[in-house]
Amino acid sequence: MKKTIVDFDFKDKVVVLRCDLNVTIKDGKIINNTYTGKGIIGLTNDNKLYLGKISANEAIEKGVRDAVEFGPFLIVNGEVSKVVGNGGYGIHPRSAIGQRSDGIILFLVIDGRRATSLGADMDDLIYIMQRYGAVNAANLDGGNSSALVENYQILNKPIDWYNREQTRPIPNGFILVK
Repeated sequence: MKKTIVDFDFKDKVVVLRCDLNVTIKDGKIINNTYTGKGIIGLTNDNKLYLGKISANEAIEKGVRDAVEFGPFLIVNGEVSKVVGNGGYGIHPRSAIGQRSDGIILFLVIDGRRATSLGADMDDLIYIMQRYGAVNAANLDGGNSSALVENYQILNKPIDWYNREQTRPIPNGFILVK
């Protein structure tokens, strides 16, 4: 795996941290270009959440500034995705990103694997994102990579398969910096 390099030279935007896996675009430059077909989840130069099954090069051409590859897409242009059963994803801790029509970006992190919070499936994510007015939304990584951090402190309680309260290394992520 590549070494992680995190820089904090950005202000007032959501950006991609890094990636050693799948497609990652940061500041309009392709960092990694191993497209697996999951879909591009990114923010355009005018801070619109873009969801599309396109290559990294096509994303750049469409003005995508920062992006990761993951999914599934939950809501696209107001249309809810059809999930059969749990979609094969089960009930687990989850992370998702969405955007309302007024431009507000929504980050959702759901704990799981504990009595107080079992987790969520894709239908749960869709329901919550709709409740908060998302017109575009996508699932990000889940499990014990689902972490919400503020001022270097984890606010939720990620648990791994061995019931340990800890996170795991992740290949990419979104952060909000002011």
